Formats: sequence, structure tokens, C-alpha cells
Amino acid sequence: MGREKMTVKTFVNHVLVGHAVGIVAALVPSALLGELSKALMGRMPVFGTIYQLVTIFMLAVPLLIGAAVAYQFKMKPIPMACVAAASWAGSGALKFTANGIVVTGMGDLVNTLVTISVTCALVLLIGPRLKSFEPLVLPPVICIVGGGLGVVLYPFVHNVTVGLGQVINSFSMLQPIPMSILIAAVFSVVMISPISTVAIASAIGMSGIASGAGNLGCVAAAVGMFIGGLRVNKIGLSLSIVLGTPKIMIAAMVRQPKICVPIVLNATFLGVIGALFQIKGTPISAGFGFSGMVGPINALHFMPGGATLANLLVIGLVYIAAPFAGGFFFEWLCRSVLHLYVSEDYSTEMAEFKKEKKEPKTKLVLEKA
Repeated sequence: MGREKMTVKTFVNHVLVGHAVGIVAALVPSALLGELSKALMGRMPVFGTIYQLVTIFMLAVPLLIGAAVAYQFKMKPIPMACVAAASWAGSGALKFTANGIVVTGMGDLVNTLVTISVTCALVLLIGPRLKSFEPLVLPPVICIVGGGLGVVLYPFVHNVTVGLGQVINSFSMLQPIPMSILIAAVFSVVMISPISTVAIASAIGMSGIASGAGNLGCVAAAVGMFIGGLRVNKIGLSLSIVLGTPKIMIAAMVRQPKICVPIVLNATFLGVIGALFQIKGTPISAGFGFSGMVGPINALHFMPGGATLANLLVIGLVYIAAPFAGGFFFEWLCRSVLHLYVSEDYSTEMAEFKKEKKEPKTKLVLEKA
């Protein structure tokens, strides 16, 4: 079996798809079981253990992303382990303190992406030349060069996340409706990018109506990618998008940025709805959509009276009825009326993979001719 021809487009696709797969593997368990386990752990100790497990998975995001990207490049076990280790080291998730190494969270996903890209390029460049010396030479080289570069770049790359947060924070000086529209629109796009919405919201201490708007922007991203991909993606994957994280669609968004148009339109609509109904949240809930029901639960907590029937109906309207009604309408408008894109633009499959599947048939026809 011949080696895969590596182009810039193929390299970027492999990195983005692996990045999305790693995020899904790490975050979906917490998204589905995190809030439920937290609510029940006081009554049933087993849920306390489950909560610890899904949290550990969430903290392992850089490791899982590194392994998933390496798998996309069909790397052997040792290079795969090296990429995963360098990814974790360069993510910024580990901090050295007087008391030892502390895991501070998932790190900066953008810097994780940069670290993995450099590390994979390094493996592809020198790996085949090492031959039998690969187990001896590759780990220290990847550790020092790949992981070290990630550690050096982290402060600069992280400043990009903080800077974006400061721009978003400036929106809070506007009136509630314009503020909510801008925050929801920005978060709807950031939610599908490698940048962490949770990191941005936490960095600027986003709370109140601004937090609710950010959360509704994340909801718009999840619903938009779910609806747009229904015609081309399998139902299990589509449910992972809406219940887990829309970051699965990073590669699709990079290939076809125009699929974000209906999502941004729906986010602006939800921003208005959120401001009118005074949907609020915390710095943590701002970065979640449907994931783990963090957004709806926190919004309900801030509503006068708590979990009353009227408030539950408002939550159902704001988080289910309005997002899906707006999502279906704006997707239909952009696809069928404005013809901005076709359904296949939402596909998570790589263009090269589709091409490879067609090539054998073409070859067979030529041979018969």
C-alpha cells in the first residue's frame, strides 16, 4: 500500500477532522452526563464517580485530539503517542507550581491545534528517515521540539483568545438588545471554531444577560449544524452535534464558511429573544449550548420564582421552539431561496475520500475500454 500523497489541503483536513473527533470523544460524555450526575451525586454516590470520570475525560481533550489527529495521518503507535504527549504539553493545560504540576483545564484549543500541526509535520518529515531508530530518537525530538514549541507559543496564542474576549466584553456597554445580538452572533461562529467559548466567557467574567446571549449563540450553532447536516450526515453524528458539540463541523466550516450565514441569522434572532425574556447565566454556562443542559438549567436558576410552570414554558420557548423554528427557516432561506450553498456543504466527509471511492470505478471502465 503506497504512502498517501500529502498536500496542504489534505494536511489541514486531517488536522481539523482529528481535532473535531478528539473534542467529541472528550466532551460528549460530560455533555450528556455531567449536569445529571452533579444533580444526583448527593443522593446516589455512584453518580459522584460518574461525574469524576466524565470530568477526567473532559480534561484529557488535548491528549485525545493529538491521538485522533495522528490516527488521521495513519501513524504507527509510537509517533501517535508522541503527538498526543506533545499536544498535552503544548496545550497550556499543565502548570508548574511549588506544589507540583496542576491540571488547570483543557488548555487553549487553538494552541493545541498549532502544536499538533507542527508536531505532525515534524513526524512526517523525519519519521520515515529514522527507520529502526524511531523508538529511540522520535520521542525525545517530538517532546523537546514539538512540545517545547507549543509551550513557547502558548502565551502569544492565548493572548488571541483573551483579546477576542475583550472585544466581546466591549459589547456589554451597549443596550441589552444590540449587545445580545452581537454576542450571540459572535459566539455562534466561535462555537464552531477551535477557540473555546468557555475560555472566552471565563476570561472576561461574562454574566447576566450577556452570558445568556452567549449561550443562545452556542445553541444557534448546534441547531444550525444539526439541521443543515440532516440531509447528508448520519443521524448519530447529527445528534452528537446538537447534544454534544458542533465543533465536529470545524472542517466543514473551514471548507465552506458560507454555511455559517443561517447560523448567524438565527443567533441574532435568538439574541433578541434572550434579551426580551431576560435570559441570564454565568461565565461557565455562557460557553455551552444544549451540552449537559448547562445553559437552560442556569437560565432557569436566575429566573424569578425558579422552576415554575411559566418559567419552564419560557425555557422551552427560548431553548427549543425558537432555535429550531429559526434554524429551519434560515436554513431554508439560505439554501432554497438565496442559493448560498448546497446540502453537501454540510458533509463531514473529506472531498479526497469521496474522490478515492470513485477512482476504482473509473479505472475499471478504462481497462474494459
